[in-house]
Amino acid sequence: MVRPTLDRRGFCRLALAGAIGTALPLRYGWAQPAAKPKAITLEDVNRMDEATFSATFGDTFELSPWVAKKAYAKRPFATVAALHQAMWDTFEAASRAEHITFLRNLPDIGDKNVKPGGITEDSKREQQAAGINALNDQDLARLIALNKAYKAKFGYGYTICVLRNTPETIMSQIERRMTYDPDKDLATSLQEEFYITRLRVAGMVTGPGMPKVNGNMNTHVLNAVSGKPAEGMSVELYELMGDTRRKLNQQTLNAEGRCMLMDGRPVPIGRYEIRFGLADYFRKNGIAVGDPAYLDVVPVRISIANPEDHYHVPLVCTPWSYSTYRGT
Repeated sequence: MVRPTLDRRGFCRLALAGAIGTALPLRYGWAQPAAKPKAITLEDVNRMDEATFSATFGDTFELSPWVAKKAYAKRPFATVAALHQAMWDTFEAASRAEHITFLRNLPDIGDKNVKPGGITEDSKREQQAAGINALNDQDLARLIALNKAYKAKFGYGYTICVLRNTPETIMSQIERRMTYDPDKDLATSLQEEFYITRLRVAGMVTGPGMPKVNGNMNTHVLNAVSGKPAEGMSVELYELMGDTRRKLNQQTLNAEGRCMLMDGRPVPIGRYEIRFGLADYFRKNGIAVGDPAYLDVVPVRISIANPEDHYHVPLVCTPWSYSTYRGT
């Protein structure tokens, strides 16, 4: 068992003050943000004619351009959030039968055999960004089987905002939702559609009143031997799926002992492991760590529940101990 040297209060006393410094460039693997480039201003949107508006936002609700066409009548939009809300209100006002038809027309997550015109470019980008395309054969087969079982029960395809969930959570949520009654699952499906379309609108339009769709994850490490930031320490971020790990990012702590691990997108619901290279860092700074080192690479496992939140994972360490908690 690792003996912590500091409690939370002690950590706060030692932690450096100040805002998070500028992070080093991100090096995500497959987990790149999938949103379209923000090339449209809200002012541009409010000047669009109906045909242009429908063409621009027709894919926001998958394969359902009627939503954008009806929402056009609600312009001008005071904020970007109001633009999405107008489209959402239009969709939500549809009948239960129309909602079920919409869900029946959605492509299955992970289906590589979707016919041309059966999936939007948005969905393709989102599934790629979420790591669905990187699933191994065994996990993909499991996802396909779960999709099939879900559809057999509810009569429509499983939908979830893949950018707000890791592949592990995407599959575990299918199993959970298989226990729902039809009314509860339909309500959950519509809520997920809200998240999907909100991200799409936020990814397309800039302007006042942006909806909050992104979170971030960062870390700050303090060398408790010197009382200084652990500049130069290597930090890696992994996503967990079952007993396997998928590397998302690797950073070197800056002069303030900080780095950003995920930013500019939701932090997907799921399990993660942050690996701190303690032994190499202390060796490089001339501090004895033992041979072999008592603490080599320190893994800190965390679970994310709210994708739009800020997650700060601080660490105070010596070659023989460390302390952490969820920071603010």
